[in-house]
Amino acid sequence: MEVVNEPSDTVEPSVEPGLPTEPTAAEPAVDQAEVVAPAVAPVMPATEPEGPAPEPTAAEPVATAPETAATPEGEETPAPAPEAAAPEPEAVTADAAPVVEVPGDAVAVTPPPKPEIRLVPGRVLSVGPDVLELQLLDGQTAVVERRDASGPSFPLPAVGDEVDGAVLSRTAPDGRMLLSLVWAAKHRAWERVAALAEAGETFDVTVRSASDNGVVVDAGVRGFVPSSHLEIEPVADLAPYVGRTITVKVLDLDVDRERLVLTRRSLLLREQRKRRHRALADLKVGDRRTGRVTKIVDYGAFVDVGDASGLVHVSEMSWNRVRRPADLVSIGDEVEVEVLDVKVKKRRLSLSMRRVNADPLAALQPGGVAEGTVSRLADFGAFVDLGGIDGLVHRTELAEYRINAVSDVVVPGDHVRVVVLSVDRKRRRVELSMRQAATAIDVSA
Repeated sequence: MEVVNEPSDTVEPSVEPGLPTEPTAAEPAVDQAEVVAPAVAPVMPATEPEGPAPEPTAAEPVATAPETAATPEGEETPAPAPEAAAPEPEAVTADAAPVVEVPGDAVAVTPPPKPEIRLVPGRVLSVGPDVLELQLLDGQTAVVERRDASGPSFPLPAVGDEVDGAVLSRTAPDGRMLLSLVWAAKHRAWERVAALAEAGETFDVTVRSASDNGVVVDAGVRGFVPSSHLEIEPVADLAPYVGRTITVKVLDLDVDRERLVLTRRSLLLREQRKRRHRALADLKVGDRRTGRVTKIVDYGAFVDVGDASGLVHVSEMSWNRVRRPADLVSIGDEVEVEVLDVKVKKRRLSLSMRRVNADPLAALQPGGVAEGTVSRLADFGAFVDLGGIDGLVHRTELAEYRINAVSDVVVPGDHVRVVVLSVDRKRRRVELSMRQAATAIDVSA
């Protein structure tokens, strides 16, 4: 009996690309029953690639096998069985956040959408120890639990009050609609704060608590005022602010995250600028005012004159030469000043302390005799204070005899009599002589 070999479902690889493979006489016949086909028949490509096949990337989809594969005789064989499919992700609910895989180890979590709040108006029918009953506009009654009926900024309503309630997802035990007055008031408060922030308007809040970083305020919702935004100058103790009502403005707002940061300092600075503008407009050159020293710098001192602040340059602090402003004034000292220059638009005010007093240089004349106090010594002579102006007594004018050191004749604090030799009013220099003053005394004697 002649055995006929039937083609099996297994596809043998081709000897040459593109040519069908036929059985040869050397190949023994194989019984169909002895051939065990694999679960998935491999599908060989028509041609062999010249190089290694590139691996699929995330940006390129992986090519799948066709549903049918042609045999060398042109017959169609069933498509290979698909591999086990990956389990489908579970349906995303409002309580579970979908996880989105990103390249690398990081996993991006998309937060669930914030549920919408539905508000319904109603009138309070009764206030019980556990629940409140409300009558809605459609005639139905709803229930509000006492814990959801009042809060720190929302008092408990009375019978007959018209209120808004937020519909909760759960229902009352008797099946009636369950509402929350606190959530409704909170939603209204966030809407109000968002509208004020968009318009840039100010509003009043009450301080509930204080810490080292700032104060917590009640604006219908919880808000925070950092300590650096509470006053113009830093405040050490914030406890006295608890219970106070302050005017603030929105600094940062995120309704979804319920984040509200407020500021008071910007409002105070704006009011301060307005007051200073009015005060500068009222000042005129030559006006004299009494001010208080608020700040000392290397080039002078700042003095507050009412609501305006001006600079007294170091050259305008005294008729004498001033090396360090701190040697002449201290913070908190009250001084008399004269207005030198006012620039309202630039908010600049120049003041002078020395021009309040008469210029002592005007009373000095060459050849005149004056008395003063030795203020300091130098290698080339001694300086004598003549009541607001220093004059130099050169070492050659200290005595009639030759001296080795200035300190051999005078020391700081000595009261001396001098003759004015010359006065340079432009350079503000005065030359004095003790030697000629002693000669004049001897002659008169």
